[in-house]
Amino acid sequence: MKKKRNSLMLFKTLYTILMMLALSVSTTARAKEYPLDYAVYRNSLSQNELTVYSQIYDKAMSFDDSMFSLQVPLSASELDYTMNCFFFDHPELFWLNTSYRYALNSSQTVIKLQLKFGISPSDFPNANTLFETKLNHLVYNASLLSTDIEKEKYIHDYICSNTAYNVDSPLNQSAYSALTSSYSVCAGYARAFQLACNKVGIPCYYVTGTSKGINHAWNIVYIDGMYYNVDLTWDDVIADNFSKPSYIYFNKNDAAFAADHTRSDFAVLLPACN
Repeated sequence: MKKKRNSLMLFKTLYTILMMLALSVSTTARAKEYPLDYAVYRNSLSQNELTVYSQIYDKAMSFDDSMFSLQVPLSASELDYTMNCFFFDHPELFWLNTSYRYALNSSQTVIKLQLKFGISPSDFPNANTLFETKLNHLVYNASLLSTDIEKEKYIHDYICSNTAYNVDSPLNQSAYSALTSSYSVCAGYARAFQLACNKVGIPCYYVTGTSKGINHAWNIVYIDGMYYNVDLTWDDVIADNFSKPSYIYFNKNDAAFAADHTRSDFAVLLPACN
């Protein structure tokens, strides 16, 4: 696993070069695939990790909260990496918590996993109806606009106008909080934006790192052949303070974001915003 993490750091250094030299759509140089592949984190997994990733998806869709056996044992660090990749790729799974439990064997290898859910199976039908109604309303109105930048701006403005930052908001790590409860945190803002943009055909990725000295989440979007950083959370906080919309963190390059944003190791898998 250490070797894998070191390779990610090397990937970060060489990524810009690879973006220019990628002349195929092979799995070893996926730069040209980004606009078509929303599950970019999944593509970084080993075969064993990918097997568990797929198993997690099946368990999440079936609301299986039992302690189940992994089809392929993983180290604790491999499981943590796989789980994070899964959460970053799937903002639509609003009922799944980002916390989980696992069991080790005598060799300290993870052999069992237990998912946690923020919504019970009995409450899911009503919650899903509300969620889909809100999401579909947003996506439909955005889709009526002519250009991707107009659609993106509409989604940005809608979420910021209808959501306030509150660390005590329920299910605040999910898109559900930002779209249905009017309160969320950075993870909720970013996942709601990711999901809505993807729904209207705008590739949008979930980014983790730090900002202003705290752990943070924002997005990268692909608009008109270019990648941009977007941070709805800080735009919304600024808008609330000045009582008018803010676009200070809307469609900015990496140089502009470098002043108060630092990507995590996971985010080296995402394209540079130049």
